[in-house]
Amino acid sequence: MKRKATKILCVLLVLSGASLYAQDRDLRFGFQVSPLSSWVKSNDKLIVPNGGNVGIKIGATADILFKTNSSFTLGFDLAFHEGGEFIYEIGGNFLPNSELSDEILQTGDKPLPDGVKIRYNLTYLDFPIGIKFRTKEGNSNMRYWLEAPVFTFSFLTRGRADIETEDALYEHENVYKDMSVINIFWGLGAGLEYALSQNNSLYGGIYFQKGFFDITRDEGWRSIENPDEDPNDPDDDYLKQTEDSKASLGNVVLKFGMLF
Repeated sequence: MKRKATKILCVLLVLSGASLYAQDRDLRFGFQVSPLSSWVKSNDKLIVPNGGNVGIKIGATADILFKTNSSFTLGFDLAFHEGGEFIYEIGGNFLPNSELSDEILQTGDKPLPDGVKIRYNLTYLDFPIGIKFRTKEGNSNMRYWLEAPVFTFSFLTRGRADIETEDALYEHENVYKDMSVINIFWGLGAGLEYALSQNNSLYGGIYFQKGFFDITRDEGWRSIENPDEDPNDPDDDYLKQTEDSKASLGNVVLKFGMLF
């Protein structure tokens, strides 16, 4: 993770340096550091959200002016610790492909018990694309902006989870192989920009983001008690039901940055 952050910092410095020599002010570069609060939802009543995550995004951005006070925005971000926690009221095997630390979590018809809690901690590489509208700059060097719509193409680079049962807690389990690698978010944001000089500005704002796709691959199953269980058959304890719910991800992001 430190290595990735160092690479991003180097790219930001290069972009910032290049912008000092840009003669065409229709193109502006910048960087941003953005705390975020994320949450998960499910369309399955037996999979209950139980709290979100607090994370951060860091990255670079570019504004391409196409009309007075209007611009296309492009960028790339590395988003850390997105996700949240689910309670699975009926247990089963929800992580069949993951590389878990204890084989008991994937062994048998119902390795994860009823009421198991799984908190997902996800890292994404984001490529946002949007349209920004600004007010005219007044005597206070302050102006407001609205960015809408914003579409973010996200690629999962790391997937971890904490798995909690009544008897044990397994932290930082590698669940990447049971997570969807690609997601697309739609969103919008608003804020203000303060001009430090003719070319340099500070900006801040708040964004809402909502993912279109399921964040899990749904290749596991839920284990339901078999009402017709044969007491003489040890393999007749449960009925396996494919876990095909949709788990969606949402964010509120506080964006702070600088444009050159």
